Amino acid sequence: MRKIVILFTIFILFIFNNVFAEKINVKNGVKLPKDVARGYENPWELFCTWTEDGKCMTPKYALQIVNKKDNHPVRLGKKSIRMELRKGDCHQKRKGSYNDCKATPPAERHELTNRNDILGKKWHTYSIYLPKENPKVISEWITMGQFHSLNVSYPPVNLDLEHDQFLLVTRFLCIHPKKIGKSCSSDDPENRRIKILNSDELFGKWNDFIFSANWTNNEKKGYFKFWLNGKLIYHFNGRTIGPEADDAAIHQLGIYRGAAKNSGDANHVVYYDEIKTASSCKKINLKKLGYSCKDIENQKLETIHKIK
Repeated sequence: MRKIVILFTIFILFIFNNVFAEKINVKNGVKLPKDVARGYENPWELFCTWTEDGKCMTPKYALQIVNKKDNHPVRLGKKSIRMELRKGDCHQKRKGSYNDCKATPPAERHELTNRNDILGKKWHTYSIYLPKENPKVISEWITMGQFHSLNVSYPPVNLDLEHDQFLLVTRFLCIHPKKIGKSCSSDDPENRRIKILNSDELFGKWNDFIFSANWTNNEKKGYFKFWLNGKLIYHFNGRTIGPEADDAAIHQLGIYRGAAKNSGDANHVVYYDEIKTASSCKKINLKKLGYSCKDIENQKLETIHKIK
């Protein structure tokens, strides 16, 4: 009898692991429901590995649209998205092209990228939830959201997990003409690394991110502001995209990290909800999140970050 139970357990685990190891074709992107995302162009692109016969494949667990009724965390409404990254999840666009696993340093990722270029004055929101069960992953970096520039390899804005803390990391110096084409680090004193959440505030609860920016290469007109749970944390004035005329910002969500060095489990899970963008605070409808546009827009900081 004991032997039968053991064999049955192995069978169940085999079925379970294979269901979640299933790969899906995301060549045509991923459509996010209005319950989760509004204002962005649908579908979103999901990082994948291209096969020789032209299929864009990624594990099924990489992104799932989940429901509150199934006991998944949801910020508002009935749905959210769940993203998971496992050890060894890396991608290659085409045979012989850039390969995350073979990069220097090697990387792992499952990221959503919105297809439309972002220019001009925009508001953005998203809410993020990290389960308490997430393991401590030994990695050179762990990014869980970023605003990237089309033509510059350094993203102007990152949201990073570091030692059980969450950081706002900005690299506006790296898109400045004096740094284009040169090595640039977030540790440079003209960039910023700001701790915004400690572990007690981060895990097992929803946190709301609100951004307001003028995405432009005009140094006098550009700005970027970030509110955490309704409180203004950071304000930058200056160029917010690269200097080239055809540059723009793009929004990415998901998990992008240096290859995990853990000897065991390194499965990161993150939930996102209320992913929105609009041309004004009023149109983004912050009331549903419990915030007032009047209060948000009236907040000021004593120190505004500028590139010298």
